[in-house]
Amino acid sequence: MTTEETILWNKIKSFQLNDEQSSFQFSQRLSRENGWSSYYTEQVIKEYKKFIFLCSISQKSVTPSDQIDQAWHLHLTYTKSYWIDLCQNTLSKEIHHNPTKGGKAEGEKFDNQYSSTLDLYRKTFKMEPPKTIWPSNSERFSDIHFQRINLRKFWVIKRPKLNNKRNFILVLLFCTLIIFNQSTSDENVGINLFILFILIVIIINYFKNKKGDGNDGSSGGCGGGSGCNGHSGHSGCSGCDGGSGCGGCGGD
Repeated sequence: MTTEETILWNKIKSFQLNDEQSSFQFSQRLSRENGWSSYYTEQVIKEYKKFIFLCSISQKSVTPSDQIDQAWHLHLTYTKSYWIDLCQNTLSKEIHHNPTKGGKAEGEKFDNQYSSTLDLYRKTFKMEPPKTIWPSNSERFSDIHFQRINLRKFWVIKRPKLNNKRNFILVLLFCTLIIFNQSTSDENVGINLFILFILIVIIINYFKNKKGDGNDGSSGGCGGGSGCNGHSGHSGCSGCDGGSGCGGCGGD
């Protein structure tokens, strides 16, 4: 880092996202909204600050991980803290966050930008980005199918992960055969046929979702001098601009 960059980094490191006078802190909200432990949340906040620093010094587009993007999304809702305390008083520049444009070309572009961001991270901080917060490209741009869920009204059960498509099909076919066999002799023919119908729907949706997965599933960028674009996606995500440009966020 140059002398100026070191001064800026020290300012960003000491920047306080929590408000001492608030009974519900920024970190507590971030933890609750994402189901993270307090320790993991603090690590994400540290990496978010590194991302902001990279946005500030880079002349090329920079793309965050989804975890960092969630911290950024939340910080943007604290408008005074973000725009006045951080951008104006700490960075002396605005870092914007705009909607995604979508499309395959955008997906490929932001996949490359994410790789470049990881390289810039290594070069700047002389260390590997922690994989628990900065995952691989394949995970970054596929594991993003999120929705807000009211946990007081709904249970969330983790879907079992089968090793491959063949195992998944075999399990469903086995269940289908059992139900079909029962439906020919069981008194509850209607119920069994209904369950059979549900299994068929699950199979159809499985292949439909598999077809839609891939790098076109999310991303965003952070541009340097001339700006940047968002990305496409089912869930979407984000980017920033260290100069006068933009970032991207959003989805279908």
